[in-house]
Amino acid sequence: MKQAEGKIKLAILSIGILMMGVIGIASGLSVIAQHFTDVSQLSIQLLITLPCIIIIVVTPIVGKLQEYISMKTLVLFGILCFLVGGVVPAFLTSFPMILVFRGILGVGVGTVQVLSPALVAAYFEGDERSNVMGQLTSAQMIGCAIMVFVSGYLALVGWNITFYVHLISLISLICVAAFLPYTKPIKAVAAEGGPAEKVQLTGAAFGWAITMLIFFIGGMILATYLAFLVTAHNLGTAAQAGQATMIFAIGGFLMGLIYGKLAQFTRNNSLAAGLFMGVIAYLMVAFAPNIFLVYLGSLIYGFSVTTVFASIMVGTSMSVKPVAVPLATSIVVAGQNLGSFLCPYIITPISALMSSDINMFAFITGAILFGIMGIIALIWGMGRNARESAPVKFSA
Repeated sequence: MKQAEGKIKLAILSIGILMMGVIGIASGLSVIAQHFTDVSQLSIQLLITLPCIIIIVVTPIVGKLQEYISMKTLVLFGILCFLVGGVVPAFLTSFPMILVFRGILGVGVGTVQVLSPALVAAYFEGDERSNVMGQLTSAQMIGCAIMVFVSGYLALVGWNITFYVHLISLISLICVAAFLPYTKPIKAVAAEGGPAEKVQLTGAAFGWAITMLIFFIGGMILATYLAFLVTAHNLGTAAQAGQATMIFAIGGFLMGLIYGKLAQFTRNNSLAAGLFMGVIAYLMVAFAPNIFLVYLGSLIYGFSVTTVFASIMVGTSMSVKPVAVPLATSIVVAGQNLGSFLCPYIITPISALMSSDINMFAFITGAILFGIMGIIALIWGMGRNARESAPVKFSA
C-alpha cells in the first residue's frame, strides 16, 4: 500500500513541476524584447499573461470534464499541450504565431493546475493531505526554479532557444504514464450502478477563488517586472534576473517541505503569515541597492507564495465534498489566472500614477495590496481559531 501511494505521489509531484510553466521563460523576456524591437513591453508581457487568460477558460471546462473522462487521460492531454505549446515557438519568427502556441501552453498549464490538487484530495486525507499539498507546491516551485534558471542562460544563446526549457514536461509524461492509476470518472461509476453524488460548489469555495484572484493581481509582479527592474536599475543581467526568480522558486520549494508543520502551528492564520511575508519581500526588492538583496527578497517571496497558495488550496478542498474538489479547484485556478492576466493592466497604471519608475513602484503597489489582504486574513483567521477553540456546549 505504501509503495503504491509512493508511486502515486511521485506521479502527482511530477505534474506539479509544470504548474508554474507559464513563467518558465520570465528571465528571458528582456532578451526576447531586444529581438522584437517593434513590440512594446506590455505586448512582450503577453507571453506570460496571455496563457493565463486561456487557463481561465480551460479550468472550468477541465473541472467538468473530469466527471466524464479519467483524470489520467486529462493529465496526459495537458502535458502534451504543454510540450507542444512550449517548444514550437522556438522554431517561429512571427510574434503573433508565438502567442498562438503560448495559448496552447495555457491549455496544458490550466489542465495540470486543476488536476494536481484534485489528485491530492482524491488520494490523501487529513494532515497527510496538507503535507502532500505542501510537497506539491514544492514540486511546482522546483519546476519553476529549473525553468527560469535554465531559460535565463538559454536566452544568452538565442532568444528562441529560451523555449526549449519546456522539454522538462517529458519527465512528467513518463511518470504519469507509468505511475498514475486509471480511475473511472464519476459518470462512468454512476452508469454502472455506483453512488452518484451531486457536484455542488459552496459560497466558501467562491470566497477562496476571489482571494486567489486578488492575491495574484500582485502575485505576478515578480515574474513580469523583475527582469525589467534588474536591467533598468543596472542591478544585473538577464541571467541574474533568472537566478533571482530561481531563488524565489527555491524559497517556495523549502517552504513547501515544512508547510504542513506551519499550518498545524498557525492553524487558520497561515494565509495571513504568507501575505505578510510577501510585504517584506516586495519592499526589499523595490529598494534593493544590489542584486544580493534582490535575491534575498526573492527567497522570502518564495516562502510567501507557497504559504498563500497551499493555504488557499487546502481551504478550497475542505470547503466542498470530495466529489466537487476538481470543480472547486478549477474555479480557484481560474481566479489565479485572471489575477495573473490582470496584473500588468492594473499594476502598471497605478504605479505610473506614483512614479515614472514603473518597475520599482510595481513592487511597492504589490506590497500595499498584500498588507491590506494580510490584515483582513489575520482578523478572519483569529476569529476562526477562536471559534474552533471554544468549548462545545451541550443543552439538557
